[in-house]
Amino acid sequence: MNKFLSITILFCCISFHLFAQTKEMDSLNNVLSHEVSREERLSALNQLTFLTREKDLNQALIWGQRAEELAIEINDSLQISRAKGNLGWIYFRLGVWDKAFRYSKDSYLIASTQNYKYELGMALNNLGSLYYRQDNYDEAIKDFKIAYEYGKEADEPYLIIRSLNNLALNYSLKGEFDSAYLFAKEALKFNEKLDEKYFITFTHRVLGDIYLGKGEIDKAIQSYEQSLKISTPESLKTSEALVLNRLGNAYFIKGNSTKAIEYLNKGLIISKENGFLDELVETYKTFAKIYDSKGDIPKAFQYQKAYTELNAEREAASNKEKMELLLAKFEIENSEAEINYLKIQNTLKEVEIKSFNKIWIMFTVFTVISIGFLFWMSIIFKKKQEANKRLHVKRTILEEQKRELQKKSEELTESNRSKNRILSILGHDLKSPVAQLKGVLDLLHSQELSREEFDGISHILKRNVDGLFENIDNILSWSKSQMEGFKVQLLPTNLKKVIRPCLELLQYQANTKEITITINIIEEIALVDQDLLQLIIRNLLSNAIKFSNKGSNIDIYSQKDGDLIRLVIQDYGIGMSEVQLDTIINQNVSLLESSIGTDKEKGTGLGLNLCKEFLGLMGGALILESKKGEGTKAILLLQSITVNKAQQVI
Repeated sequence: MNKFLSITILFCCISFHLFAQTKEMDSLNNVLSHEVSREERLSALNQLTFLTREKDLNQALIWGQRAEELAIEINDSLQISRAKGNLGWIYFRLGVWDKAFRYSKDSYLIASTQNYKYELGMALNNLGSLYYRQDNYDEAIKDFKIAYEYGKEADEPYLIIRSLNNLALNYSLKGEFDSAYLFAKEALKFNEKLDEKYFITFTHRVLGDIYLGKGEIDKAIQSYEQSLKISTPESLKTSEALVLNRLGNAYFIKGNSTKAIEYLNKGLIISKENGFLDELVETYKTFAKIYDSKGDIPKAFQYQKAYTELNAEREAASNKEKMELLLAKFEIENSEAEINYLKIQNTLKEVEIKSFNKIWIMFTVFTVISIGFLFWMSIIFKKKQEANKRLHVKRTILEEQKRELQKKSEELTESNRSKNRILSILGHDLKSPVAQLKGVLDLLHSQELSREEFDGISHILKRNVDGLFENIDNILSWSKSQMEGFKVQLLPTNLKKVIRPCLELLQYQANTKEITITINIIEEIALVDQDLLQLIIRNLLSNAIKFSNKGSNIDIYSQKDGDLIRLVIQDYGIGMSEVQLDTIINQNVSLLESSIGTDKEKGTGLGLNLCKEFLGLMGGALILESKKGEGTKAILLLQSITVNKAQQVI
């Protein structure tokens, strides 16, 4: 009886909320259908866009574009910022990342000039969501925290709750569940005033993720079911699909496969109908695990195959999203440079016009006065000379500015070349090992490849997959370094602890070529970014293995050099000619063509550039010494720090 009463009350509350929201939208539509002022029409369009942007993206886009056009026509900066913020979120939901970035950035810049706190917070939530899509949770959290402060200053519950929910989500994805739980509970408390159903279902879903991450399965299921009760009546299909997939996974973990399959089938239907790619991937993955645990191998294989194919499509889309965002930033920088150049050209024309008018006036006065006052001719002549000197100085300044613009143009051209090289790597160098692996797996699946034949080529597959992992890691590190918000975190670090995982990762490659690696590292502490240093050492050690002959040696040792530590990785392989060494050391290039290793290993040529760039960011340097046929010595100059200064060493 109590359960029936609770359900009845919940349904009544939701019905009332839907009725109130529908009534508000009808009222706004009524405004548009009557003769009203342009200001009233603009306000109604922006509000309608806001109310429909989570439910009907196509209709919201139409209203948002009309609102933007009218706001620009009226020149209302507040409504322009609001319209652009709405469009930024709509394009984010549609997956048009470059437009989402442009509109959100424009909204933020306009709001900054007028200190519109609500619009600033909403734009920061948009930009933080774009960082979240790039898995850059730290930068996303930074934007959401600032947006939360703007919400409190403006006393806007919607902005406060949106920021708190996003903070809870990103902290949960980082695995910091205690922080995530605090923000989620705070969001529920604030939502008691707003009673926004979309935010409530979002918060309960995040709470379910937190409980699941902490191993509290029953609490997770309870939170997911609470979210589902709210999302289904509200027709929030995205939330419903997300929750159904999570419920299926939670019940599977609990051991109730029947219940898990029931929820997953519901989620599968919604995801297919609405094209929710992420939810479909996770649903297929969970189905594969369930049927594998039940011993139903054909169904498990069917869902695993669907998961693998769709996940590859999702990852390709994710890479495309990151490249689109990167391209958007390049284009914005290029546009700003072009605008500045046009401003300089206009200024130059104004100077020339003013100078011409001044000279003409001076000439007229000179002509009139010279008729009767020859004495004033010399004075006017001197003034003319001074004006020419000033014009010469201004022209000199403009020439310097023109050279600066040319330099920036060259830098942008180099950036585009780097982008094209990265795309070439993604299209060829990364595709090749995956294609080889797929071919072998197809042969295995069709039983056309024996165990002995597979063992004969397994070491080649292992080498290619290791190379693929290294190339992808280098490309992602390079991409991250090109984005805003990339920071180096220098901490006192024990070099042995950094080198050890690199050796473990590359030991198989060394063993395959029968290479002996000797380590002699002094107990010294360096001030470095541990993650970047691991990437640098892994690339240099991989190169040493790549260009060493079978049965060769590699020495890794360190030396103290004043305030520096010299970390040396020396191989005795094929080495480099003076021309090759000069190209790497002296030429200012962003990407190099990689040479083939002694065992025909391939690479992207990106590793050495990352080493040079990241060592520079850490206050260090890379020195290369090599002779053809005698090997190569890579010397890393790192900042040293005494043990007394390093109270906590990583």
